[in-house]
Amino acid sequence: MKITIGCLNSKYIHASLSPWCLLSGVKAFCKSDINASVAESTINANLDEFVNQIEKADVYAFSCYIWNIQETLYVCEKLNQKFGSKIILGGPEVAYRAQDVLTKFCYIDFVLSGEGEFNFPKLIDALNQNLPLNEIDGLTYREHSSILSIPEAVYQETPPNPYCKEFFQNLGGRICYIETSRGCPYRCAFCLSGRCSPLRFFDIDTVKENIILLANSGTKTVKFVDRTFNANYQRANEILLFLKENYGAKIPRGVCFHFEIAGDILHEETLKILSEMPRGAVQLEIGMQSFNEKTLKAINRKTDTKKLVKNIKTLLSFDNMHIHIDLIAGLTGEDMKSFKNSFNTGFNLHAHMLQMGFLKMLFGSDMRENQDKYPCTFSKNPPYEVTSTPWLTSSEILSLKKCEDALERLYNSGRFLLTLDYLTHEIGIEPFDIFFDFGNKVSGNKLSLSLYTEKFYEFYKNKCDAQILREKLVCDLLKSGCEKHIPEALKIKDPLYKKLKAELAEKLGNNFSFAILYSENKIFAVTPQEPRDFFGRKKGIYLDM
Repeated sequence: MKITIGCLNSKYIHASLSPWCLLSGVKAFCKSDINASVAESTINANLDEFVNQIEKADVYAFSCYIWNIQETLYVCEKLNQKFGSKIILGGPEVAYRAQDVLTKFCYIDFVLSGEGEFNFPKLIDALNQNLPLNEIDGLTYREHSSILSIPEAVYQETPPNPYCKEFFQNLGGRICYIETSRGCPYRCAFCLSGRCSPLRFFDIDTVKENIILLANSGTKTVKFVDRTFNANYQRANEILLFLKENYGAKIPRGVCFHFEIAGDILHEETLKILSEMPRGAVQLEIGMQSFNEKTLKAINRKTDTKKLVKNIKTLLSFDNMHIHIDLIAGLTGEDMKSFKNSFNTGFNLHAHMLQMGFLKMLFGSDMRENQDKYPCTFSKNPPYEVTSTPWLTSSEILSLKKCEDALERLYNSGRFLLTLDYLTHEIGIEPFDIFFDFGNKVSGNKLSLSLYTEKFYEFYKNKCDAQILREKLVCDLLKSGCEKHIPEALKIKDPLYKKLKAELAEKLGNNFSFAILYSENKIFAVTPQEPRDFFGRKKGIYLDM
Protein backbone atom coordinates (compact mmCIF):
# COMPACT_ATOMS: atom_id res chain seq x y z
CA MET A 1 0.00 0.00 0.00
CA LYS A 2 1.25 3.46 -0.89
CA ILE A 3 0.44 6.35 1.44
CA THR A 4 1.33 10.05 1.28
CA ILE A 5 1.44 12.07 4.49
CA GLY A 6 0.95 15.75 3.78
CA CYS A 7 1.08 19.05 5.59
CA LEU A 8 0.62 22.65 4.50
CA ASN A 9 2.91 24.89 6.53
CA SER A 10 2.14 28.52 7.30
CA LYS A 11 5.42 29.61 5.68
CA TYR A 12 8.26 27.87 3.89
CA ILE A 13 10.67 28.69 6.72
CA HIS A 14 8.65 26.47 9.10
CA ALA A 15 9.31 22.73 8.83
CA SER A 16 6.28 20.97 10.34
CA LEU A 17 7.01 18.05 12.65
CA SER A 18 3.61 16.33 12.40
CA PRO A 19 4.01 14.41 9.09
CA TRP A 20 7.35 13.04 10.26
CA CYS A 21 5.80 11.91 13.53
CA LEU A 22 3.18 9.99 11.53
CA LEU A 23 5.84 8.53 9.26
CA SER A 24 7.82 7.38 12.30
CA GLY A 25 4.69 5.65 13.61
CA VAL A 26 4.20 3.83 10.31
CA LYS A 27 7.82 2.67 10.27
CA ALA A 28 7.71 1.56 13.91
CA PHE A 29 4.30 -0.09 14.19
CA CYS A 30 2.82 -1.02 10.82
CA LYS A 31 2.70 -4.78 10.34
CA SER A 32 2.09 -4.43 6.62
CA ASP A 33 4.47 -3.66 3.76
CA ILE A 34 3.79 0.06 3.46
CA ASN A 35 5.38 2.55 1.07
CA ALA A 36 5.04 5.87 2.92
CA SER A 37 6.34 9.32 2.03
CA VAL A 38 5.87 12.96 3.07
CA ALA A 39 4.63 15.83 0.87
CA GLU A 40 4.97 19.39 2.18
CA SER A 41 3.97 22.78 0.85
CA THR A 42 2.66 26.07 2.25
CA ILE A 43 -0.73 27.74 2.44
CA ASN A 44 0.58 30.53 0.21
CA ALA A 45 1.79 28.23 -2.56
CA ASN A 46 -0.07 27.41 -5.75
CA LEU A 47 -2.24 24.60 -4.38
CA ASP A 48 -3.22 23.24 -7.79
CA GLU A 49 0.44 22.92 -8.62
CA PHE A 50 1.01 21.13 -5.31
CA VAL A 51 -1.77 18.66 -6.14
CA ASN A 52 -0.24 18.01 -9.55
CA GLN A 53 3.12 17.27 -7.94
CA ILE A 54 1.67 14.64 -5.59
CA GLU A 55 1.91 11.11 -6.95
CA LYS A 56 -1.03 8.70 -6.88
CA ALA A 57 -1.38 6.90 -3.57
CA ASP A 58 -3.90 4.58 -1.95
CA VAL A 59 -4.21 6.82 1.10
CA TYR A 60 -3.55 10.51 1.78
CA ALA A 61 -3.25 11.84 5.33
CA PHE A 62 -3.11 15.51 6.34
CA SER A 63 -2.55 17.35 9.62
CA CYS A 64 -5.04 20.17 10.18
CA TYR A 65 -4.71 23.41 12.12
CA ILE A 66 -6.66 26.68 12.24
CA TRP A 67 -4.17 28.29 9.89
CA ASN A 68 -4.25 25.59 7.17
CA ILE A 69 -7.66 23.90 7.36
CA GLN A 70 -9.28 25.70 4.42
CA GLU A 71 -6.31 25.11 2.12
CA THR A 72 -6.01 21.50 3.29
CA LEU A 73 -9.66 20.79 2.49
CA TYR A 74 -9.15 22.27 -0.97
CA VAL A 75 -6.15 20.00 -1.62
CA CYS A 76 -8.03 16.95 -0.30
CA GLU A 77 -11.02 17.60 -2.52
CA LYS A 78 -8.77 17.92 -5.59
CA LEU A 79 -6.92 14.71 -4.72
CA ASN A 80 -10.21 12.89 -4.27
CA GLN A 81 -11.44 14.10 -7.66
CA LYS A 82 -8.16 13.13 -9.29
CA PHE A 83 -7.48 9.74 -7.72
CA GLY A 84 -10.51 8.70 -5.65
CA SER A 85 -8.16 7.59 -2.87
CA LYS A 86 -8.92 7.32 0.84
CA ILE A 87 -8.31 10.53 2.79
CA ILE A 88 -7.53 10.76 6.51
CA LEU A 89 -7.47 13.98 8.51
CA GLY A 90 -6.02 14.55 11.96
CA GLY A 91 -4.84 17.41 14.11
CA PRO A 92 -6.50 19.83 16.56
CA GLU A 93 -8.68 21.56 13.97
CA VAL A 94 -10.64 18.38 13.18
CA ALA A 95 -10.12 16.20 16.25
CA TYR A 96 -12.85 17.88 18.30
CA ARG A 97 -15.43 18.06 15.52
CA ALA A 98 -14.81 14.81 13.71
CA GLN A 99 -18.46 13.93 13.10
CA ASP A 100 -19.14 17.40 11.74
CA VAL A 101 -16.20 17.08 9.31
CA LEU A 102 -17.42 13.75 7.94
CA THR A 103 -20.96 15.12 7.65
CA LYS A 104 -19.92 18.22 5.71
CA PHE A 105 -17.14 16.87 3.50
CA CYS A 106 -17.98 13.68 1.64
CA TYR A 107 -14.45 13.33 0.26
CA ILE A 108 -12.99 12.88 3.77
CA ASP A 109 -13.12 9.23 4.80
CA PHE A 110 -11.63 9.21 8.29
CA VAL A 111 -10.78 11.59 11.12
CA LEU A 112 -8.24 10.53 13.75
CA SER A 113 -8.08 12.09 17.20
CA GLY A 114 -5.34 11.60 19.73
CA GLU A 115 -1.71 10.66 19.22
CA GLY A 116 -1.23 9.79 15.57
CA GLU A 117 2.06 7.94 15.99
CA PHE A 118 0.10 5.16 17.70
CA ASN A 119 -3.35 5.01 16.09
CA PHE A 120 -2.48 6.05 12.51
CA PRO A 121 -0.46 2.82 11.90
CA LYS A 122 -3.40 0.79 13.21
CA LEU A 123 -5.71 2.42 10.68
CA ILE A 124 -3.25 1.90 7.83
CA ASP A 125 -2.92 -1.81 8.70
CA ALA A 126 -6.69 -2.15 8.92
CA LEU A 127 -7.18 -0.56 5.49
CA ASN A 128 -4.41 -2.62 3.92
CA GLN A 129 -5.64 -5.92 5.34
CA ASN A 130 -9.36 -5.14 5.28
CA LEU A 131 -9.65 -5.48 9.06
CA PRO A 132 -12.45 -4.15 11.31
CA LEU A 133 -12.21 -0.47 12.21
CA ASN A 134 -14.12 -0.50 15.48
CA GLU A 135 -11.06 -1.14 17.68
CA ILE A 136 -8.93 1.76 16.42
CA ASP A 137 -8.79 4.34 19.20
CA GLY A 138 -9.64 7.91 18.28
CA LEU A 139 -11.15 6.97 14.90
CA THR A 140 -14.30 8.53 13.48
CA TYR A 141 -15.61 6.89 10.30
CA ARG A 142 -18.71 6.14 8.27
CA GLU A 143 -20.45 2.81 8.50
CA HIS A 144 -23.44 2.50 6.18
CA SER A 145 -25.59 5.55 6.98
CA SER A 146 -24.04 6.21 10.38
CA ILE A 147 -20.95 8.00 11.61
CA LEU A 148 -19.18 6.15 14.42
CA SER A 149 -16.56 7.43 16.84
CA ILE A 150 -14.16 5.33 18.92
CA PRO A 151 -12.85 6.92 22.15
CA GLU A 152 -9.22 8.03 22.29
CA ALA A 153 -6.62 6.03 24.20
CA VAL A 154 -4.25 7.51 26.76
CA TYR A 155 -0.62 6.56 26.10
CA GLN A 156 2.31 6.55 28.47
CA GLU A 157 4.97 5.50 25.97
CA THR A 158 7.46 7.77 24.28
CA PRO A 159 6.47 8.05 20.59
CA PRO A 160 8.99 6.87 17.98
CA ASN A 161 11.69 9.28 16.90
CA PRO A 162 10.58 11.44 13.92
CA TYR A 163 14.11 12.46 12.90
CA CYS A 164 14.77 10.06 10.05
CA LYS A 165 17.10 10.44 7.07
CA GLU A 166 14.29 11.84 4.92
CA PHE A 167 13.49 14.51 7.52
CA PHE A 168 16.98 15.98 7.34
CA GLN A 169 17.04 15.73 3.55
CA ASN A 170 13.89 17.85 3.44
CA LEU A 171 14.79 20.30 6.22
CA GLY A 172 16.95 22.60 4.10
CA GLY A 173 18.01 24.88 6.96
CA ARG A 174 14.46 25.83 7.92
CA ILE A 175 13.19 26.39 11.47
CA CYS A 176 12.80 22.95 13.03
CA TYR A 177 10.88 21.67 16.03
CA ILE A 178 11.56 19.30 18.91
CA GLU A 179 9.10 17.82 21.39
CA THR A 180 10.50 16.67 24.73
CA SER A 181 7.20 16.35 26.58
CA ARG A 182 3.54 16.02 25.72
CA GLY A 183 0.55 17.53 27.47
CA CYS A 184 0.31 20.52 29.81
CA PRO A 185 -0.13 20.85 33.58
CA TYR A 186 -2.62 23.71 33.12
CA ARG A 187 -6.22 23.77 31.89
CA CYS A 188 -6.59 27.28 30.48
CA ALA A 189 -10.12 27.70 29.13
CA PHE A 190 -8.97 29.08 25.75
CA CYS A 191 -6.36 26.38 25.06
CA LEU A 192 -6.31 22.72 24.01
CA SER A 193 -2.93 21.68 25.39
CA GLY A 194 -4.20 20.73 28.85
CA ARG A 195 -6.88 18.39 27.56
CA CYS A 196 -4.85 16.49 24.97
CA SER A 197 -3.16 14.07 27.38
CA PRO A 198 -1.67 13.97 30.88
CA LEU A 199 1.74 15.62 31.01
CA ARG A 200 4.52 13.14 30.36
CA PHE A 201 8.19 13.51 29.53
CA PHE A 202 10.19 11.72 26.85
CA ASP A 203 13.48 9.91 27.33
CA ILE A 204 16.07 12.54 28.24
CA ASP A 205 19.00 10.80 26.53
CA THR A 206 17.11 10.64 23.24
CA VAL A 207 16.20 14.31 23.66
CA LYS A 208 19.88 15.23 23.99
CA GLU A 209 20.82 13.15 20.95
CA ASN A 210 18.11 14.87 18.91
CA ILE A 211 19.24 18.32 20.04
CA ILE A 212 22.70 17.62 18.65
CA LEU A 213 21.28 16.27 15.39
CA LEU A 214 19.00 19.28 14.87
CA ALA A 215 21.66 21.81 15.88
CA ASN A 216 23.96 20.39 13.19
CA SER A 217 21.30 20.19 10.48
CA GLY A 218 21.94 23.67 9.09
CA THR A 219 19.00 25.28 10.88
CA LYS A 220 19.45 28.52 12.80
CA THR A 221 16.44 28.02 15.10
CA VAL A 222 15.32 24.95 17.05
CA LYS A 223 11.90 25.45 18.64
CA PHE A 224 10.80 23.35 21.60
CA VAL A 225 7.07 22.70 21.23
CA ASP A 226 6.62 21.71 24.88
CA ARG A 227 3.64 23.75 26.05
CA THR A 228 5.28 24.58 29.40
CA PHE A 229 8.97 23.76 29.10
CA ASN A 230 9.73 24.50 32.75
CA ALA A 231 6.79 22.53 34.21
CA ASN A 232 9.49 20.29 35.72
CA TYR A 233 12.27 22.70 36.60
CA GLN A 234 14.88 20.01 37.28
CA ARG A 235 14.39 18.51 33.83
CA ALA A 236 14.39 21.98 32.24
CA ASN A 237 17.63 22.74 34.05
CA GLU A 238 19.23 19.54 32.76
CA ILE A 239 18.38 20.43 29.16
CA LEU A 240 19.54 24.03 29.53
CA LEU A 241 22.82 22.91 31.13
CA PHE A 242 23.30 20.46 28.26
CA LEU A 243 22.90 23.33 25.78
CA LYS A 244 25.26 25.55 27.74
CA GLU A 245 27.98 22.88 28.09
CA ASN A 246 27.87 21.90 24.41
CA TYR A 247 27.39 25.32 22.81
CA GLY A 248 30.31 26.13 20.56
CA ALA A 249 31.39 22.47 20.52
CA LYS A 250 28.81 19.82 19.62
CA ILE A 251 26.30 22.63 19.11
CA PRO A 252 27.42 25.20 16.49
CA ARG A 253 27.47 28.83 17.56
CA GLY A 254 24.69 30.83 15.98
CA VAL A 255 21.96 28.23 16.59
CA CYS A 256 19.14 29.60 18.77
CA PHE A 257 16.84 27.48 20.95
CA HIS A 258 13.30 28.73 21.52
CA PHE A 259 11.25 27.76 24.59
CA GLU A 260 7.71 28.49 25.75
CA ILE A 261 7.76 28.88 29.53
CA ALA A 262 5.55 29.87 32.44
CA GLY A 263 7.35 32.94 33.73
CA ASP A 264 5.94 32.94 37.26
CA ILE A 265 7.21 29.43 38.13
CA LEU A 266 10.81 30.00 37.06
CA HIS A 267 13.06 28.46 39.70
CA GLU A 268 16.10 30.33 41.04
CA GLU A 269 18.39 27.62 39.68
CA THR A 270 16.83 27.99 36.23
CA LEU A 271 17.33 31.75 36.32
CA LYS A 272 20.98 31.27 37.24
CA ILE A 273 21.55 28.88 34.33
CA LEU A 274 19.78 31.23 31.92
CA SER A 275 21.94 34.13 33.11
CA GLU A 276 25.02 32.15 32.08
CA MET A 277 23.80 31.06 28.64
CA PRO A 278 25.84 32.26 25.64
CA ARG A 279 24.40 35.43 24.12
CA GLY A 280 21.80 34.61 21.46
CA ALA A 281 21.64 30.89 22.29
CA VAL A 282 18.17 31.10 23.85
CA GLN A 283 14.93 32.94 23.27
CA LEU A 284 11.95 32.69 25.60
CA GLU A 285 8.25 33.09 24.88
CA ILE A 286 6.23 33.92 27.99
CA GLY A 287 2.44 33.96 27.91
CA MET A 288 0.97 36.59 30.24
CA GLN A 289 -2.50 36.77 28.61
CA SER A 290 -3.72 39.37 31.15
CA PHE A 291 -2.79 41.11 34.39
CA ASN A 292 -6.41 41.20 35.56
CA GLU A 293 -6.58 38.73 38.46
CA LYS A 294 -10.35 38.19 38.04
CA THR A 295 -9.90 37.48 34.33
CA LEU A 296 -7.11 34.98 34.98
CA LYS A 297 -9.25 33.17 37.55
CA ALA A 298 -12.24 33.10 35.20
CA ILE A 299 -10.24 31.41 32.41
CA ASN A 300 -8.52 28.90 34.75
CA ARG A 301 -5.17 30.60 34.22
CA LYS A 302 -2.93 30.11 37.24
CA THR A 303 -0.46 33.01 37.30
CA ASP A 304 1.34 34.80 40.10
CA THR A 305 1.46 38.16 38.30
CA LYS A 306 3.81 39.83 40.80
CA LYS A 307 6.33 37.03 40.47
CA LEU A 308 5.83 37.01 36.70
CA VAL A 309 6.76 40.70 36.43
CA LYS A 310 9.74 40.24 38.73
CA ASN A 311 11.07 37.25 36.75
CA ILE A 312 10.65 38.94 33.36
CA LYS A 313 12.61 41.94 34.61
CA THR A 314 15.30 39.60 35.88
CA LEU A 315 15.50 37.76 32.54
CA LEU A 316 15.78 41.03 30.63
CA SER A 317 18.54 42.24 32.95
CA PHE A 318 20.74 39.37 31.74
CA ASP A 319 20.79 40.94 28.26
CA ASN A 320 21.73 37.62 26.65
CA MET A 321 18.46 36.37 25.18
CA HIS A 322 15.39 37.50 23.23
CA ILE A 323 12.27 37.74 25.42
CA HIS A 324 8.81 37.53 23.80
CA ILE A 325 5.69 38.17 25.92
CA ASP A 326 2.06 38.21 24.87
CA LEU A 327 -1.41 39.41 25.82
CA ILE A 328 -4.83 38.24 24.61
CA ALA A 329 -7.65 40.69 23.93
CA GLY A 330 -11.23 39.49 24.40
CA LEU A 331 -10.83 37.43 27.57
CA THR A 332 -13.60 37.05 30.13
CA GLY A 333 -14.20 40.13 32.25
CA GLU A 334 -11.60 42.30 30.50
CA ASP A 335 -12.97 45.62 29.22
CA MET A 336 -11.02 48.42 27.56
CA LYS A 337 -9.87 49.90 30.86
CA SER A 338 -8.65 46.54 32.10
CA PHE A 339 -6.93 45.66 28.82
CA LYS A 340 -5.24 49.07 28.77
CA ASN A 341 -3.85 48.37 32.25
CA SER A 342 -2.63 44.93 31.17
CA PHE A 343 -1.06 46.42 28.04
CA ASN A 344 0.75 49.18 29.92
CA THR A 345 2.04 46.72 32.51
CA GLY A 346 3.31 44.43 29.77
CA PHE A 347 4.82 47.21 27.68
CA ASN A 348 6.64 48.77 30.62
CA LEU A 349 8.58 45.54 31.08
CA HIS A 350 10.36 46.44 27.80
CA ALA A 351 10.56 42.92 26.45
CA HIS A 352 11.88 42.55 22.91
CA MET A 353 8.44 41.67 21.59
CA LEU A 354 4.98 42.33 22.99
CA GLN A 355 2.52 40.28 21.00
CA MET A 356 -1.07 41.44 21.13
CA GLY A 357 -3.28 38.53 20.14
CA PHE A 358 -7.04 38.11 20.01
CA LEU A 359 -9.01 35.35 21.66
CA LYS A 360 -9.67 32.40 19.36
CA MET A 361 -12.60 30.12 20.12
CA LEU A 362 -10.96 26.81 19.27
CA PHE A 363 -12.93 23.62 18.77
CA GLY A 364 -12.44 21.52 21.89
CA SER A 365 -11.60 24.42 24.21
CA ASP A 366 -13.65 25.01 27.36
CA MET A 367 -14.54 28.46 26.08
CA ARG A 368 -16.11 27.11 22.91
CA GLU A 369 -17.85 24.20 24.59
CA ASN A 370 -19.26 26.24 27.49
CA GLN A 371 -20.48 29.46 25.92
CA ASP A 372 -22.92 30.18 28.73
CA LYS A 373 -19.93 30.58 31.03
CA TYR A 374 -17.82 32.30 28.37
CA PRO A 375 -20.24 34.44 26.33
CA CYS A 376 -18.98 36.14 23.20
CA THR A 377 -19.50 36.34 19.47
CA PHE A 378 -16.79 35.11 17.13
CA SER A 379 -16.05 34.45 13.50
CA LYS A 380 -17.46 31.17 12.20
CA ASN A 381 -14.43 30.76 9.95
CA PRO A 382 -10.87 29.97 11.05
CA PRO A 383 -9.18 31.22 13.14
CA TYR A 384 -12.50 31.84 14.99
CA GLU A 385 -11.44 35.16 16.48
CA VAL A 386 -13.71 36.86 18.96
CA THR A 387 -15.69 39.76 17.48
CA SER A 388 -17.43 41.02 20.64
CA THR A 389 -17.86 40.16 24.31
CA PRO A 390 -20.08 41.48 27.13
CA TRP A 391 -17.06 43.61 28.05
CA LEU A 392 -15.81 44.69 24.60
CA THR A 393 -18.00 45.91 21.76
CA SER A 394 -17.29 44.95 18.16
CA SER A 395 -16.13 48.51 17.43
CA GLU A 396 -13.73 48.38 20.39
CA ILE A 397 -12.24 45.13 19.12
CA LEU A 398 -11.80 46.65 15.67
CA SER A 399 -10.04 49.59 17.32
CA LEU A 400 -7.77 47.18 19.18
CA LYS A 401 -6.93 45.55 15.84
CA LYS A 402 -5.67 48.92 14.63
CA CYS A 403 -3.76 49.33 17.87
CA GLU A 404 -2.11 45.96 17.20
CA ASP A 405 -1.03 47.12 13.75
CA ALA A 406 0.68 50.18 15.25
CA LEU A 407 2.32 48.03 17.92
CA GLU A 408 3.82 45.80 15.25
CA ARG A 409 5.12 48.69 13.14
CA LEU A 410 6.33 50.97 15.91
CA TYR A 411 7.57 48.64 18.64
CA ASN A 412 7.90 45.01 17.56
CA SER A 413 9.71 46.08 14.41
CA GLY A 414 12.34 47.61 16.71
CA ARG A 415 12.43 50.74 14.56
CA PHE A 416 11.06 53.44 16.85
CA LEU A 417 12.34 52.64 20.33
CA LEU A 418 14.06 55.97 21.04
CA THR A 419 10.95 57.83 19.93
CA LEU A 420 8.64 55.69 22.05
CA ASP A 421 10.91 56.05 25.07
CA TYR A 422 10.87 59.83 24.62
CA LEU A 423 7.08 60.03 24.36
CA THR A 424 6.40 57.68 27.28
CA HIS A 425 9.13 58.62 29.76
CA GLU A 426 9.88 62.26 29.02
CA ILE A 427 6.49 63.47 27.77
CA GLY A 428 4.44 61.08 29.91
CA ILE A 429 2.08 59.67 27.28
CA GLU A 430 0.79 56.23 28.32
CA PRO A 431 2.10 53.48 26.01
CA PHE A 432 -1.35 52.11 25.16
CA ASP A 433 -2.56 55.57 24.14
CA ILE A 434 0.30 55.98 21.66
CA PHE A 435 -0.49 52.79 19.76
CA PHE A 436 -4.25 53.05 20.09
CA ASP A 437 -4.55 56.69 19.04
CA PHE A 438 -2.06 56.58 16.19
CA GLY A 439 -3.15 53.12 15.07
CA ASN A 440 -6.73 54.28 14.74
CA LYS A 441 -5.55 57.34 12.82
CA VAL A 442 -3.56 55.56 10.12
CA SER A 443 -4.29 51.79 10.25
CA GLY A 444 -5.74 50.30 7.10
CA ASN A 445 -3.49 52.39 4.91
CA LYS A 446 -0.59 50.39 3.49
CA LEU A 447 1.97 53.11 3.99
CA SER A 448 5.65 52.94 3.17
CA LEU A 449 8.04 53.24 6.11
CA SER A 450 8.91 56.77 5.02
CA LEU A 451 5.30 57.95 4.84
CA TYR A 452 4.39 56.11 8.05
CA THR A 453 7.23 57.89 9.85
CA GLU A 454 6.14 61.25 8.45
CA LYS A 455 2.55 60.72 9.58
CA PHE A 456 3.74 59.75 13.06
CA TYR A 457 5.75 62.95 13.24
CA GLU A 458 2.79 65.04 12.09
CA PHE A 459 0.51 63.33 14.61
CA TYR A 460 2.74 63.95 17.66
CA LYS A 461 4.76 67.07 16.85
CA ASN A 462 2.25 69.34 18.58
CA LYS A 463 2.16 67.16 21.70
CA CYS A 464 5.87 67.50 22.50
CA ASP A 465 9.06 69.31 21.43
CA ALA A 466 8.90 68.92 17.65
CA GLN A 467 12.66 69.24 17.19
CA ILE A 468 13.45 66.52 19.71
CA LEU A 469 10.76 64.27 18.19
CA ARG A 470 12.25 64.78 14.73
CA GLU A 471 15.73 63.89 15.99
CA LYS A 472 14.51 60.79 17.82
CA LEU A 473 12.77 59.55 14.67
CA VAL A 474 15.86 60.17 12.53
CA CYS A 475 18.14 58.40 15.04
CA ASP A 476 15.72 55.48 15.19
CA LEU A 477 15.82 55.04 11.42
CA LEU A 478 19.61 55.26 11.40
CA LYS A 479 19.93 52.66 14.19
CA SER A 480 17.63 50.33 12.25
CA GLY A 481 19.61 50.71 9.02
CA CYS A 482 16.73 52.57 7.38
CA GLU A 483 18.45 55.87 6.56
CA LYS A 484 17.07 55.69 3.01
CA HIS A 485 13.57 55.87 4.45
CA ILE A 486 13.99 59.18 6.29
CA PRO A 487 11.12 61.31 4.95
CA GLU A 488 11.80 64.71 3.42
CA ALA A 489 9.75 66.33 6.18
CA LEU A 490 12.42 65.28 8.70
CA LYS A 491 15.43 66.41 6.68
CA ILE A 492 17.18 69.72 7.28
CA LYS A 493 19.43 71.28 4.64
CA ASP A 494 22.46 72.40 6.61
CA PRO A 495 25.72 73.47 4.86
CA LEU A 496 27.58 72.16 7.92
CA TYR A 497 26.55 68.60 7.04
CA LYS A 498 29.16 68.12 4.26
CA LYS A 499 31.96 69.44 6.41
CA LEU A 500 31.04 67.19 9.32
CA LYS A 501 30.75 64.20 7.01
CA ALA A 502 34.30 64.74 5.74
CA GLU A 503 35.63 65.07 9.30
CA LEU A 504 33.78 61.95 10.45
CA ALA A 505 35.08 59.96 7.48
CA GLU A 506 38.61 60.37 8.87
CA LYS A 507 37.49 58.76 12.15
CA LEU A 508 34.87 56.27 11.01
CA GLY A 509 35.81 55.42 7.42
CA ASN A 510 33.55 55.96 4.44
CA ASN A 511 30.70 53.60 5.30
CA PHE A 512 28.60 55.30 7.99
CA SER A 513 25.49 57.39 8.43
CA PHE A 514 24.92 60.26 10.82
CA ALA A 515 22.60 63.05 11.91
CA ILE A 516 23.07 66.40 13.62
CA LEU A 517 21.22 66.60 16.94
CA TYR A 518 20.58 70.33 17.31
CA SER A 519 18.77 69.94 20.63
CA GLU A 520 21.87 68.35 22.21
CA ASN A 521 24.59 69.98 20.09
CA LYS A 522 25.85 66.50 19.24
CA ILE A 523 26.34 64.17 16.30
CA PHE A 524 24.79 60.71 16.18
CA ALA A 525 26.58 58.23 13.90
CA VAL A 526 26.06 54.58 12.99
CA THR A 527 28.74 52.32 11.52
CA PRO A 528 28.41 48.83 10.00
CA GLN A 529 30.89 47.37 12.51
CA GLU A 530 28.59 47.82 15.49
CA PRO A 531 26.91 44.70 16.92
CA ARG A 532 23.12 44.54 16.92
CA ASP A 533 20.91 44.22 19.98
CA PHE A 534 17.98 41.80 20.35
CA PHE A 535 15.77 44.27 18.50
CA GLY A 536 18.15 44.02 15.53
CA ARG A 537 19.34 47.61 16.06
CA LYS A 538 22.82 49.11 16.27
CA LYS A 539 23.85 51.09 19.33
CA GLY A 540 25.20 54.14 17.52
CA ILE A 541 27.85 56.66 18.60
CA TYR A 542 27.23 60.07 20.14
CA LEU A 543 29.95 62.65 19.41
CA ASP A 544 30.35 66.25 20.47
CA MET A 545 29.99 68.89 17.75
